[in-house]
Amino acid sequence: MKTKTLSRVEREALALSNDPILVKMLEEERVEADEVDMRLFAKLLAYLKPHKGLTAVAVALSLAESLLMTLPAYIVGLAIDAVSKAGARDGVFDGILTAMAAAVPVSQDGPTSLIIAFGAILLAAWTLRWVIAAVTTYLVQKLGQHVVHDLRVDVFDHITGQGLAFFHKNPVGRLVNRTTFDVQSLSELFSDAFAQGFRDVLFVIVLCVVMFKLDFTLSILIVGSFPLLVGVALLYRALARPSLRTMSAIQSRMNAWLAENIAGMRENQLYRRERRREAEWYSLTQAHQASIYRVVQAWAVLRPGMMIVSALATSLVLIVGYGRVTEGLVTIGVLITFIEYTSRVWVPVRNLAEKFNIIQNALTAGERVFNILEQPTTIKTLSTADPNLKVVKGSVEFKDVRFTYPRTTEEVIKGISFEAKPGEMVALVGNTGAGKSTIVQLISRFYDASEGEIRVDGRLVTDFELPNLRAGIALVPQDVVIFAGTLRENITLGAEYPDETVLETLKAVRGEILVTRNEDGLDQVLEEGGRTLSAGERQLISFARALLVNPPIIILDEATASIDTETESLIQEALVRLTKGRTTIVIAHRLSTIRDAHQILVLRHGQVIERGTHPELLHRGGEYAALYQSTRAQSS
Repeated sequence: MKTKTLSRVEREALALSNDPILVKMLEEERVEADEVDMRLFAKLLAYLKPHKGLTAVAVALSLAESLLMTLPAYIVGLAIDAVSKAGARDGVFDGILTAMAAAVPVSQDGPTSLIIAFGAILLAAWTLRWVIAAVTTYLVQKLGQHVVHDLRVDVFDHITGQGLAFFHKNPVGRLVNRTTFDVQSLSELFSDAFAQGFRDVLFVIVLCVVMFKLDFTLSILIVGSFPLLVGVALLYRALARPSLRTMSAIQSRMNAWLAENIAGMRENQLYRRERRREAEWYSLTQAHQASIYRVVQAWAVLRPGMMIVSALATSLVLIVGYGRVTEGLVTIGVLITFIEYTSRVWVPVRNLAEKFNIIQNALTAGERVFNILEQPTTIKTLSTADPNLKVVKGSVEFKDVRFTYPRTTEEVIKGISFEAKPGEMVALVGNTGAGKSTIVQLISRFYDASEGEIRVDGRLVTDFELPNLRAGIALVPQDVVIFAGTLRENITLGAEYPDETVLETLKAVRGEILVTRNEDGLDQVLEEGGRTLSAGERQLISFARALLVNPPIIILDEATASIDTETESLIQEALVRLTKGRTTIVIAHRLSTIRDAHQILVLRHGQVIERGTHPELLHRGGEYAALYQSTRAQSS
């Protein structure tokens, strides 16, 4: 987004923060047109369909509450007419209220009895309205939480079904914000803005019906003020919307900045960047403060403007109403009712304006959430897949496979062919960017090949349902992910296994020390990221995960690259146990670990330039031999 296309508020924020990343975030926060808002409303309302019953009850109670909200002023006017003997009103509703007042048992006679009777009806109306309002609020909040729960589950389910290209496009922080903070903003929209706005609209409709029933002329005066009230609200919207959008973008940037710098505090302190980071934080908070000031300025215009319109409408009703009273066209009670209605009718518009920041933030959040939901799932089970097909033998075959990453034009895999028979080890060797990791990602269908065929057990990988394909493959990565939870949970990853099986698996990969060193054993709690574990211990957990599922295919993605030589020698036995009888694809960093491989593929720029066994490649004296001699020289 070019700077010249930014609003004045956005340019001020960029000048204060001096943060280039904020430019991109401002672009992501942009919700441009009203039709976008209406389209978003339609998407959100679709989430009410599974809760039709609850929605219907909430709507009915909101209508009842709106009716009761018009009663107090109406009853007061009716009581004044009854006491002043201005004449009986001829409406059915008036007759019902008057009859109810007459039926109230009171010990006084005359006007006092009427005042007490109408007061009792007024108290009953207020009490009933309070009860209905309490129930409605509860139901609306419950409905809002149902919607948010459903939406949050849908977002996470959609994320978990995506291929790796999706995660390259969407950073972790963005996805976390979409699933948590943005969805929570939609909760406020449903439970606060939607609920209040719906009740306000119903109240205005009911109020107009009652007013036109009482007197057409005075009703026209009040309804005529509506365009002015709406005009003031739209002015506030125009003034506040850019600032609210900017404020939302800055808040997102502040959250990301905090997470990044708290996680990187060691580096900040080590390289003495504390003062620089303090200055950056000050600039961001200053920009956030400036955007809030803009919203406050807009509100300062709105509230007095609405008060002026309300005062003008009240004055007109009082002047015209007095003339109609003197002419005998309306009663004094009707005039008092209209004056009260005039002060009440602008409240819904004011409420809408007050909720505008919530609505705007929620619309911005909703647009971001649905942007995630509307990103297509590029890697999914095909309709032609066989649900009964499972990986059994573990053979892997590439036939003239080519691959280009999404949104790029350069091929990273260029016509690669090889076969790994059941139980064989195939090693992939090459410098960074040669295509090693891409090959193993294609086997697991994190991406689909652009051209060529990839087969497992002689069948195309697309013939398998995704869960069945991946159930037959275990990946042991270089960087092991450790979740916050128990040792057991980190090994089983939520699957149900007897403790005896888990312990036997740990022993098989030489990981029993993880249990014996702590009195809690498998119940010991590991910190997020495994901060208290060494690289070797994290790798042992990864070995145990792979061995526990007993897959026909094992992929070792430079699994020993970050482990010291002493630890590596200890886990070589674990690797032998892990790979025995299984097809193994190894991305080799240390060439000494692949000397027994059945086939070694040397890659360069996405092509196989050499292939053979370790002795064969050394004998040829090509690139593999040079790499091997180089690594030997470095280790000596």
